[in-house]
Amino acid sequence: MISILIPIYNFNIVSLVTELQRQASTALVPFEIIVLDDCSSVLLRDQNMDVAKLPGVKFHELELNIGRASIRNRLAAMAQYSTLLFMDCDSEVADMHYIENYLPYCGKEVVVCGGRIYRPDPPEEPDFLLRWLYGLRREQLAVKVRSRNPHHSFMTNNFLISKSILSQIRFDETIVQYGHEDTLFGYELKRKNIPVIHIHNPLIHIGLEIAREFLRKTNEGIENLMKLIQAGKIRREDIQDISLLRAYSLLTRYRLAKPFLFLYNQAERTIMDNLLGSNPGMLAFDLYKLAFLAKLIRRNKITTTFFTLL
Repeated sequence: MISILIPIYNFNIVSLVTELQRQASTALVPFEIIVLDDCSSVLLRDQNMDVAKLPGVKFHELELNIGRASIRNRLAAMAQYSTLLFMDCDSEVADMHYIENYLPYCGKEVVVCGGRIYRPDPPEEPDFLLRWLYGLRREQLAVKVRSRNPHHSFMTNNFLISKSILSQIRFDETIVQYGHEDTLFGYELKRKNIPVIHIHNPLIHIGLEIAREFLRKTNEGIENLMKLIQAGKIRREDIQDISLLRAYSLLTRYRLAKPFLFLYNQAERTIMDNLLGSNPGMLAFDLYKLAFLAKLIRRNKITTTFFTLL
């Protein structure tokens, strides 16, 4: 009745899969849990393959890393049931009824997002504060907030989808770097008039990165976003839903991109000290992203027509 699909890369998923297997077995529904390793380190593969000993659990390995989009398509092709439940490997189950909460949607033509939460106490190590704070402020959203713009709020960390819908809209396998595969998938659902239902059935995101790594992945995500724009996969009408693009479009409309970059460069050291310090701020992070986008456009001589025609 339900295929639980978990792509993994360099993360221990034994605890997660053990709890999911327990809940699915208790729910007394036909299920399978498929874990697909995207060429992790040997040590972690050896640790994780133990989950295959659990009834209903299958563990498979890839010899080459294929990326976040391709591995989800591969998992969907491997699934035997018509209802697919995807989740990120760096997750922890927050509710002992997590699987049960999704069962009313099984067998239906639906897309359902359960949400993401973070542990309420800040991490002890300051290096993880930026990622934790961003998650708490920007990703941990109540159902009523996510439901205001349901397609834009789509996230791949924890969602249920019918296999028939996923056969119509596959994850874009040209996206190999980190970032925005969920953005594009949400817009494809919107363009095909497929509704996205948001419920409160979150997973806890426990895979925090240190600040420098998070900033590097943020840069990758912005680069991905520009590639999607250049390929025509993100359109002008989508700008209003993406705060970073909306902010840059305002800069271009009022011819403030160059003055903004000049002022940012004067303050860059202070902003970086804030982001890498013990009290990071979201305003500093927003300015960092906007400046990176502006520099990327300027460095690659990307036309700003996409933004100025709004």
